[in-house]
Formats: sequence, C-alpha cells, structure tokens
Amino acid sequence: MSSFPILVQLENRNAVVVGGGKVASRKVKHLTGAGANVVVVSPNINETMKTYVANHQVVWKEKTFDPSDVDNAFVVIAATDNEIVNRAVAEATNCHTLLNVVDQPHLGNFTVPSILRRGKLSISVSTDGASPQLAKKIRDELTNQYDETYSHYVDFLYECRHIIKNKVKNPREKQELLLEILDPAYFSSLEMREKILSKLKEINS
Repeated sequence: MSSFPILVQLENRNAVVVGGGKVASRKVKHLTGAGANVVVVSPNINETMKTYVANHQVVWKEKTFDPSDVDNAFVVIAATDNEIVNRAVAEATNCHTLLNVVDQPHLGNFTVPSILRRGKLSISVSTDGASPQLAKKIRDELTNQYDETYSHYVDFLYECRHIIKNKVKNPREKQELLLEILDPAYFSSLEMREKILSKLKEINS
C-alpha cells in the first residue's frame, strides 16, 4: 500500500511519546523542533531525554503506559522496545489521532521519513517502510548537495515571495517575478539578492 506524503503543523499541538530510549529520543527531537507540546511516558529515560526534561522541552511521566496517557493527544508515537506495550498504545489511540508505532508500522496511520532540514527547506525521503536504511542513505547523499547555504537562500525566497504576493497585483507580472528570483545568480550572489529586495520593496501596492 502506498502512502500520501504530507507536512503537518504541530505548533502547540499535544504529542505523546511512549518510550525513553534512543528511538524515542529521536522522535522527541523532531517533535520539539516542530513546536509540539511533548509528553514522554516511560519508567526510565536515557541521558538525551533527561536533557530535554532538564531544559523544559518535554514533560516526563515517570511511569508505565496507561491508556489515559493518550487522551487529548494530537499525535502519538509508540517507541518502546516492547512489542506488547507498543501494541497497547496503538489499541488505546483513537482513529482520529495521528499514530506511529515504530516496530509495527501497520498498527499506525503514519510513518516518519528520513528528513533533511535546511531552515525552511525540508527534504523527506521514504521507502514506505521497505528499507528505512535506504531512505537514510539517500538523505545522507543529499546532505552535501543541499548544504547550509540553502537555509539563507530559502529565507530570501520567502521574503521576496511575501512582498510579491502582497504588492504585485498583475498575475502575469507576479508570476514573472516569482520565476526570476529562482535564477541561480540569486543563489550565489548576496549583492543581487539585496538589489532585487530593494527593487521589490519600492513597488507601490
């Protein structure tokens, strides 16, 4: 069965991660990075997770899983090393909640792809569970091609697009400008970016 890739806004959404080990820590990293309100349920947690707790990035429930732990959750991730516990999490989660079960993906309704982030640019690679290692390999190959330079370039595109969408009324002119800023010259030249931004800011609405 093929999946439908989407990006989900998690800012201030309630997320529950059941598990306190290495895999759970990776999930927490992505969730907190997306601005979710994360609760970790586990009797024990590793050092990485303890750092998240100490920095007030997550709330830790130092206990074994109970079905009530997933009440009011927008997203739930079962990430323990115990198949029975993970299955219990799946059974307790209602069908309207986003659910990922790390060792039994068929029990959930979404999987987490390998992700490369460069500021506002996100590149996700998935094999629909066929080979997570291949997805990671491809992501790592893309890392050098899309380096940190893209973070600043995408910020430039974002600012330009915001100005163009708000100031340029003519649809054709708007489209031409949106295409113009994709010219490779703007990627490599900060001076050209500054010039086009100044030009755009001078446009009368």
